[in-house]
Amino acid sequence: MDEDRKKIIQYALQFDIHDIHTYSGYKGGLLVKITTRSPHVVDQIEKFALSIPAVEEVAVKKNHLMQFEIFCVTKDNNVYELKLK
Repeated sequence: MDEDRKKIIQYALQFDIHDIHTYSGYKGGLLVKITTRSPHVVDQIEKFALSIPAVEEVAVKKNHLMQFEIFCVTKDNNVYELKLK
């Protein structure tokens, strides 16, 4: 696992979270998904993740169970994207 995703996970473990998942996206993106019920935790993790230069995007989704899902996307330099002409 790359150091940037480790930093996000280590930071998130300081808070009241329900779950953490990591997985790869289809365009070489590496995702960290964090689930929590606290809007305060969402704000803190989002600010931290965006302060890491390798993080391309942070998205927050609120599901029907009143849980927030935070998706942090970093690029995997070992995977090449297809270039369409």
